[in-house]
Amino acid sequence: MKLVVLLLVIPFYVLFSACQDFNGGSVEIAWVIRGTDHHSYGCNSSVMAPWEIYSIRLTIVGTEDPYEGVDICESGLVDDCVYRCNTEGGSTQRGVTTFSIPEGVWHIGIVALDPDGTEIPHYVLQVPEPIRTYVKPGELTFLGVWQIVINL
Repeated sequence: MKLVVLLLVIPFYVLFSACQDFNGGSVEIAWVIRGTDHHSYGCNSSVMAPWEIYSIRLTIVGTEDPYEGVDICESGLVDDCVYRCNTEGGSTQRGVTTFSIPEGVWHIGIVALDPDGTEIPHYVLQVPEPIRTYVKPGELTFLGVWQIVINL
């Protein structure tokens, strides 16, 4: 039985790994939405009216040359930095980039966007400060679960 499973898994692994482009590292982020009342809320909760969290955008800013001060998500070097926010509340959401982040030390943060792609003001909600992390080629860096707080 183990041999059969192994024979089925190995070709899939080889095929999958051949399709992956590991030019850099990848990051995964997860988030939850809470109110200042400590309750869970969904992305389009009525307590945020007239705002709605439509998507979450990563900011990945370089700390050293040649990317020092450059947000590689905004510049288009990494093009999969925006993730749809679509919960009814209480569940954890996540997003993962491709393996395209150059090796190095980065300040990584998030921005909450409304349906028009405009950043939601800080008086409506708070997002954590960016973190400083090292990204290695071919490795997935988990950034943890971030809490977005609605100011009630």
